[in-house]
Amino acid sequence: MSDTSKQRRDEDLAEPAVLEDDTVEESQTEEADERAAVEDGVSEASAEASIAALVEAEREREAEEAAVEEAEEAVEREAPHDEPEPESETAAEAEPESETASEPEPAKASTKQSTRAPAKSTASKPRKPKAPSRKLAVLGSPIGHSKSPQLHRAAYEALGMDWSYEAIDVTEDALPEFIAGLGPEWRGLSLTMPLKKAVLPLLTETDRIAEQTGGANTVLLDGEAVRGFNTDVAGIVRALQAAGLEQAHYVHILGGGATAASALVAAAELGADRVDAHVRDLERSAWIEPLANQLGLRVRIRPFAQADRSLDVPDLVISTLPGGTTTEAVYTDSTRRRSVLFDVAYEPWPTPLARQWESVGGRVVSGLAMLAHQALLQVRVFVSGDPLQPLEDEEAVLAAMLDAVGIDAQGAPLEV
Repeated sequence: MSDTSKQRRDEDLAEPAVLEDDTVEESQTEEADERAAVEDGVSEASAEASIAALVEAEREREAEEAAVEEAEEAVEREAPHDEPEPESETAAEAEPESETASEPEPAKASTKQSTRAPAKSTASKPRKPKAPSRKLAVLGSPIGHSKSPQLHRAAYEALGMDWSYEAIDVTEDALPEFIAGLGPEWRGLSLTMPLKKAVLPLLTETDRIAEQTGGANTVLLDGEAVRGFNTDVAGIVRALQAAGLEQAHYVHILGGGATAASALVAAAELGADRVDAHVRDLERSAWIEPLANQLGLRVRIRPFAQADRSLDVPDLVISTLPGGTTTEAVYTDSTRRRSVLFDVAYEPWPTPLARQWESVGGRVVSGLAMLAHQALLQVRVFVSGDPLQPLEDEEAVLAAMLDAVGIDAQGAPLEV
């Protein structure tokens, strides 16, 4: 026997021993798999390494998907009304072929849907829309004493609106440039004298009351339009009605300045048929007569010293004089007890005239009440564009405004 034949005989005899040991532990099926793996040239170690690599790749892909989903959910929380981006769904479906062929893919799709469900559920909950932040201001010079910021800030806080309101020192000459330089974030302006008159040529629209009085205390920036309103008149009427004065047939007005025009229109709206205007300068107050005629009022223009010479007692005395001003106007104790004094001034308080009324127990309405009510109408304008459109929960808004300046619903100072 040749050496080669002998070697083959020895190998044939040795192989069954090896196979016999293996079959003690394994089934015939596993043995066949083992032989198939060896025939394909893939060892058990290399198969495990391949599986580990696939698992690691799967984990990385899942982590990446989780990060994308988290970002999408964050966007949905910020803007709950927006629909999910279609591109993100397409990208999730267009997986590589080697990835989609794996068994866990359907389970992952199910997991993706369940992760998004809570975000959509949260978005569907009804929430009160929050108005975008807008800017407003009261203009004048000087303006540091103004209580308008307190009133308006209280109103927007009560309405849940993130709007800002500041006091800005602006002179009459600087007004055109200031308005021209305002950006789209600006919603409106409140104006003090003399800006109420200076603004008129800059307006694209003016309401009827502003045209009648020759002054706009409210400016609405509405796109390209610059709209002017006068809320002073309604502020006077509402303040007096809140204090219990529903109508006044005979009215005295002290002062012949711009605020006197609003007082005259307010008197007409309260049902007056007769007005005495008491002024310092008869010639400079000549404008009062044509306005009174236009309003259907009988008017007499007199100097201050004749304020109470007649026997007729006015239902209402409206002082439009600056705070702290003393006048030659003298009213008897009887008149002060029977007439309501409305003093548009509020700083310092009480004014000399208010002290005279209070000394005999007469009724006095502070200018703060007018300021609060005209500011409420300004808020209507800034929110809806219409001074006649009531605010949501307006009663609570007004209460917050009155509290901000320390007066009650009738315009009387709150006790500290």
